[in-house]
Amino acid sequence: MSLCLQVQWAGFDRIELGRADIRRVLLLTYLNGFQVWDVEDANDVWELVSKRDGPVAFLRVQPQPFPETCDGMLKAARPLLLVVTTDSTPCRSSGVHSGLSNGCSPVAGSSPSPVENPFIPTLVKFYSLRSHTYVHTLRFRTAIYAVRCSSRIVAVALAAQVCFFEFLNISDGVA
Repeated sequence: MSLCLQVQWAGFDRIELGRADIRRVLLLTYLNGFQVWDVEDANDVWELVSKRDGPVAFLRVQPQPFPETCDGMLKAARPLLLVVTTDSTPCRSSGVHSGLSNGCSPVAGSSPSPVENPFIPTLVKFYSLRSHTYVHTLRFRTAIYAVRCSSRIVAVALAAQVCFFEFLNISDGVA
């Protein structure tokens, strides 16, 4: 089997399509993209999205804000999927990066070994499941180890720090 077709990460989550329409989904990542499958009904499993545009480390679903007070393009783009990826091709990046370009203070730390992980995830891209486009990007200079989100906060864990972003204050465009 080709390395690009092997699942790199898998997880279950819930997507809120409306106030009364919450669907359970299977999230899959590959070295060349990701897939989201609706698995709410085991007798009627279907693919919501399949994107092949580069390596993806893992995915998170951004819960709907409560109360819904955000404005602008991000509100219109919901539901949102947070795609943790890189801006380089697999196996290309081999150096250790330090610091951030989005306002968090620089850190010193080691990144995952390119042997263990063929790419170093440094981007969190907000993908609209409504328009099937990326609507926002957070860029980091160090490896992203985890991303967690609530209806109000996005937390990005790096080697030596955690950066918090209040979702309502994330501006449209690239950070």
